[in-house]
Amino acid sequence: ITTERTIVNATRDTSTEIQWQTDRFLLIVAGLILLLLFLVISLSWYLARVITKPVDVLREGTTAIGHGDLDFRLTIRSGDEFETLAESFNQMAADLKENIENLRRTTAEKERFIKELEIAKEIQDSFLPESVPQIRGFDIAATTIPALEIGGDLYDFITVAGTRTGIVIADVSGKGVSAALYMALSRTILHACGSAEPEPSRAVKNANGLLYDDGRSGMFITVFYGVLDPGRMTFEYVNAGHNPPLLLRNGEESVWMSGEKGIALGVIEQVAIPATRLMLRPGDILVLYTDGVTEAFNEQEEYFGEDRLQACIEQNRALPAQGILDMLIRDIRAYTGSAPQSDDITVVVIRAT
Repeated sequence: ITTERTIVNATRDTSTEIQWQTDRFLLIVAGLILLLLFLVISLSWYLARVITKPVDVLREGTTAIGHGDLDFRLTIRSGDEFETLAESFNQMAADLKENIENLRRTTAEKERFIKELEIAKEIQDSFLPESVPQIRGFDIAATTIPALEIGGDLYDFITVAGTRTGIVIADVSGKGVSAALYMALSRTILHACGSAEPEPSRAVKNANGLLYDDGRSGMFITVFYGVLDPGRMTFEYVNAGHNPPLLLRNGEESVWMSGEKGIALGVIEQVAIPATRLMLRPGDILVLYTDGVTEAFNEQEEYFGEDRLQACIEQNRALPAQGILDMLIRDIRAYTGSAPQSDDITVVVIRAT
């Protein structure tokens, strides 16, 4: 009996020891699991902070840029792709700021340029005739089409002694406001000299002297000036460095008007250009123009040229002066297409009736 009790007690003690060891092992395992879980959570939090912090910085940067703060710069020292991305972001912000500043400067310059063009066009328009004169025995049409960058084309009609009328077409060197101002000065001088002096050669000589005296601008003007006499049906003209007009005799082919081609006005102190007298008959046509006509170019940068000018006038010679002018402008527009107009286009058509 004693032996049985001893065995039972020993068995109970062993079972208790096993249970205690088992519980202790489970507690240790549970503790290790909790520790591991804590470590995993801590590591996850740390990694999340490491990853999301640069993202937060990037988000802050994009928000700042979006609100217009182009001086904002990111600071990320992670040694990985985030640092590279931050450097790219900073460069983008710097480039964006520079581009916006350049755009502002360009916009300001463009606004100033447009304002200058408006001033130049106002000057040009104010010195052009409001209408063409009504001259017995003649049908006249005229126009000026300014280019984007206004030059200094002009045409004018001057009342000369008796029933004669002076006709001017001219082209100032240069572009913009300076050319428009010089055009205004030249027009005033030519008009005054033409009104005071009935002889074209002397009128042009006097105008040149006044323009040369005001030569501080360094500009000059090519001029074709003729006096139309309806009583005698004559056209007496002087060419000071200008494109020779086109003459179409009734029933004949067109020719370029002859006569001495002198130097442009305002270049030298003294000019002496002899006048040429042309007898006109009903049906004759004179076409005065500036180089903006023949030098109008298309998309391939090919000039309209003198041949197309001649062909257009000859094809439309039966039309009145305004009709001839309209057809010429139409042909120029059709030829140039979408190419920008680089120079003023000025034309005067005179038709003897």
